[in-house]
This record gives sequence, C-alpha cells and structure tokens, in this order.
Amino acid sequence: MAVAPGSSIPAAVGEHEEFLEAWRHFSRATQRAKGRRCDAGELSLTQAMLLSGLLDGGAMTVGALADRAEVAKPTATRMLDGLERAGYVERRQSGEDRRVVLVTLTDRGDRALQTRWASFREGLERASAALTPRERDEATALLKRLADLLDEV
Repeated sequence: MAVAPGSSIPAAVGEHEEFLEAWRHFSRATQRAKGRRCDAGELSLTQAMLLSGLLDGGAMTVGALADRAEVAKPTATRMLDGLERAGYVERRQSGEDRRVVLVTLTDRGDRALQTRWASFREGLERASAALTPRERDEATALLKRLADLLDEV
C-alpha cells in the first residue's frame, strides 16, 4: 500500500482520492493549530484542552484531566510537569486520601487559559466570518456528520 508524500496515511486510491487528500490536509492543519502558541510563553491549544477541566476553580487528578482531554496519562503527566515549572498549575495531595494528587490552576494559569480560549474563539469566529452563510451552514452540518462517522472508525 502506497503512502501519501509527507504523511503516514496510505495514499488515496480511486473515487475517494480527492476526499482523502482533503482529509489529510485538514488533519495536518488541525495538528498544527493544536501545537501552535499565540505568542512565546502562552499555552498551546493542546495544553489548554488538558487544563480546561480546571476552569471552574476545581481540582482534578491527572487521570481525570487526561481522560477529559483524551490523552494518555503519561502524556498528561509530562505536559503537567512543564506547566507546573512554568507556574500555570500546582499539584497537592488530597486532604481525603494522601495517595491522590490533585492539580489546580494558579492565578497565572487561569489568566493564560482564559486568554488562550478567547484567542481560539476569535480565530474560529474569523474563519466562520470568511464563509458565506450557506457555506457556514453546510460546513456545520458536514463537521457534525464527519464527527459522527469518525466515532465509528
């Protein structure tokens, strides 16, 4: 099976080729967006997704954060190590069970997370505004349908 240039995804064949190429293009764009920071020292979208469960001021375990962000626990741990060093989160033992470590946002982390989500929303609003009303309606329906189909893959 041939692999598309610059990708680990098999090359598209036949009637689905254009769709699969568009899918690869969209997938790469979303991966770039997830890793991109607004400015140096700000949170990436992936980091913001990991921390979003803490926005209500609550504390969560690493496992709960990982599950919510749909990343592996070791990945979440590595990300949180860096976020803790940068002063965005704190870890502390649970008062109820000393074996449990809880993660909370610092004030700096809360501000950075609010800023990141506001920036992301503004970017999505700009993208939406660049579409015609019909394109926006079609894209909305198609994105929902594709999300449902991906759950079946």
